[in-house]
Amino acid sequence: MFEHVTNTVRRRSFLGAGVGALALAMSLGMHIGVASAQELVLRYNKWLPQTHPQDVEGMLPFFKEIERVTGGRVRVEPTTASLAPPPRQMEAVQNGVVDIAYGGQSLTPGLFPLADIVALPFIGDSAEAISVAFWRTHNKYFANAEPYKGVHVLSLLAVAPYQIYSIDKKIGSIEDLAGMKLRATGAIAPKVAEAIGAVPVPIDITGMYDGLSKKILDGALNNDDQMRAFGVVEFVKHRLGVPGGILGAPLYVIINEGKWNQISAKDQEAIMGIAGEHLAAKIGRLADISAAKGLKQMEAAGADLSVADDKLLGELKTRLKPLEDEWAVKAKGLGIDAAAALDMMRTVASEVEAKKEPLKVE
Repeated sequence: MFEHVTNTVRRRSFLGAGVGALALAMSLGMHIGVASAQELVLRYNKWLPQTHPQDVEGMLPFFKEIERVTGGRVRVEPTTASLAPPPRQMEAVQNGVVDIAYGGQSLTPGLFPLADIVALPFIGDSAEAISVAFWRTHNKYFANAEPYKGVHVLSLLAVAPYQIYSIDKKIGSIEDLAGMKLRATGAIAPKVAEAIGAVPVPIDITGMYDGLSKKILDGALNNDDQMRAFGVVEFVKHRLGVPGGILGAPLYVIINEGKWNQISAKDQEAIMGIAGEHLAAKIGRLADISAAKGLKQMEAAGADLSVADDKLLGELKTRLKPLEDEWAVKAKGLGIDAAAALDMMRTVASEVEAKKEPLKVE
């Protein structure tokens, strides 16, 4: 009898303990579920070529850093295929098609007129230097006058300076450019082409291979990075280098404003600590390394590499000065001290250029 009662008590105690353990496990499970639900997963629109250094060595490591500095509370996953073409990255983020994107302001002419300062001729000699200058100049002069609606700006940067490429004719004088069909897209590039006597052809960068291989184009206004990354080095027979760049192109890294607001203030601060100027310099430097590799590939392929002499450079500056004046008028209309902003861009770019570490190109 005693044994029976004892066993019954033991069974009830065991059952009670089991129920308690189950309740504890369910409670822990609920807490774990809540923690998982609090993790924010963002989608990055991956439209660049699979091996492009700006993604492989720039953006993707940046996303790993976001996960690290937020303790895993914010993660970024790239899409398996592009959900929007290059000119529609801003729109895709604003509309929530994707959460984060890397794109160019010049691909939507008129939307970001102040950012066109980066596209003006003779701004600087490297993407790294121009990117840092753009970030600082934007924050000092443009941030209030040209807001990026519906998004939060993680960084602003620039591509490597543009040069002139020809698939057939050597360019040694301004007359040599007359009538050349050059790939030129965006807000400023077509105007540059027209100003130097060429014919602008608005072929998207992803269609540049067909344009050059089928000789729809005589050449391109582009940079060594993009010529290499998009596989068109083989068509370059002549490259004219222009000190300071014949033009450039501004870029942005943005996140949907609604998604940004879901991130805690602490994590926002941590993310911006690795974004901003830091990211601009890093991505810009990767573009410069890629550009240097592209130049080496052209040289190895037997392309004629030349640099505009003083006479040609002077003629280019004379013809292109009205583009700077036109930008200044627009900037003044937005309440910007255009001369001061331009001076800051060129001064900062020059200072960063002088102090930056030499490129390591394998």
